[in-house]
Amino acid sequence: MAPDETEPLGFNIDIGDILRDAGVTGPKRRTKKRATTARSSSTDMDAAVRRAVRAELVDVTRALRELAEEVVRLRRANERLADQVAKLDRR
Repeated sequence: MAPDETEPLGFNIDIGDILRDAGVTGPKRRTKKRATTARSSSTDMDAAVRRAVRAELVDVTRALRELAEEVVRLRRANERLADQVAKLDRR
C-alpha cells in the first residue's frame, strides 16, 4: 500500500486536541459552595494548590503552543530543503 502523498511524513501534533484531552480547555464545571462561617486551613491550602496548578497549566499551555509553532517551522524548513534537493537531482 503506497503512503498518501498529501500527508507529511512523521507524526501530527494537534495541540488543541492535547489540551482538550487534558481538560485544560473547554467548558468549566461549577461546583456548589458550602455555606460555612469559618474557613479551615485545609480549605486555604486546597485553594493555594489550585491556584498553583492553574499557574503551571498556563505555563504548560504556553510551552505547548511554542513547541507546536517550532514543529511547524521545522516542517516547513524540511519541505524547503526537500524541494531544493529535488531541484538539484533534476540537474
